Amino acid sequence: MSSLADSLYLDSVRNPESSCADLDDSDSDRVVNQSPDLQESSNDEYTGTPTKQNTITVYSTPTSRSEPNSSLSPRARKKLEKLCHKIYGGCLCLVTMRDSALILEIAHVIQRRSKSDDFTLYEYCLGLEYRHFHVDSRRNMFYLSLDWHVYFGRNKWFLLPDMHTLEEVNGHVTAVIESRKNPTFNVSKSFRSKWRLKTKTQYTLISISCRDLFFRRSIIHQYPYLDLPLLECHAAPPFTVINAGPKCERDQIDRIVLHRYPQQTEGSPMESDAKELKQRLTLLCDTWDLFMDPDVRAAAKAWEKSETGGKRKREQSDAGQTDGHSTRSKTRSGHGGDRKRKRSPNSSGVTLTEHAVSHLEKQQKADNWETSIRHWVAESTRASSLDPNLPLDFTSILACTTVDSIANV
Repeated sequence: MSSLADSLYLDSVRNPESSCADLDDSDSDRVVNQSPDLQESSNDEYTGTPTKQNTITVYSTPTSRSEPNSSLSPRARKKLEKLCHKIYGGCLCLVTMRDSALILEIAHVIQRRSKSDDFTLYEYCLGLEYRHFHVDSRRNMFYLSLDWHVYFGRNKWFLLPDMHTLEEVNGHVTAVIESRKNPTFNVSKSFRSKWRLKTKTQYTLISISCRDLFFRRSIIHQYPYLDLPLLECHAAPPFTVINAGPKCERDQIDRIVLHRYPQQTEGSPMESDAKELKQRLTLLCDTWDLFMDPDVRAAAKAWEKSETGGKRKREQSDAGQTDGHSTRSKTRSGHGGDRKRKRSPNSSGVTLTEHAVSHLEKQQKADNWETSIRHWVAESTRASSLDPNLPLDFTSILACTTVDSIANV
């Protein structure tokens, strides 16, 4: 048992999703007529900067995604904790309902280690603005105990929405992909209106290879967890679909259904449940295929290129603002264009600044010591006995001169 605990601990340390080494600021909501505790931003995919407006705290939209190697800020942790206390009554493991701070970790539905191109694809297909998906959003984070967090990261189980919710996600993604062809498409508005931060969705825990038995509210549950109640979570359904899509391969659907309902008989409730589960898993795969379509991925790349124009959107949005991290190019552009120094041409055609030319001349003069000494030998009365064309011998030169005379060379 100790070896298992040690293994889980090491996995959590290595796992970039672990709360031991987590993420960056997230959350920022801006919706009127709502409790300040649960304000929503355009899609809560943002790390906010607190500002004051009518004595209610609002959060401005950040200009970039979180960095994969950064850690979750204390402020982001507190915001998630506050949300969970508001809608669940405390910070609880979604699966086991345990609340011990010693075993709880913050899990991410869409993993932080996802590639930048993947984030762009998700933004494109979900109707979000470019670089406005924030992986540290409260919609993308929830609590799990250490062991279930490890299994979640190892693709051993996933959260499956009900049929109606899956149809909503599929319809939304399909509509957004088609609407991307229309330049006047209002991005992210539909996403906000469909899935609010404080809305809890019911999910079925689908095990792929997890066989652990566990207690939940003093009730023991064992694989395939048919007696486990539906799990209520605030995580946005499109995010759970993105997480579950790669875990549920289409050719494994029958196996997953059979393992969950091994004793199906014709006309029995279990047979009906098995058919319904197969339909849900099939629709999950269909929705994930929308993201994986080569044409859609290529369109997302082209969209990213059109949005950036060769530059990061953060640089564009930060123009004219002072954030303490201005680059040289931004400083120049802030003064109305490139500022060129006066340059002096040389014989090679290369231009140098006046300061550089002056420095070079001094260096050449200082380095040409042999010419200076020969000149002194030719003109000095004290060294008239020396032949200026002979190889320079410092011993003979010093023999007929003084320190002061050499200093004047």
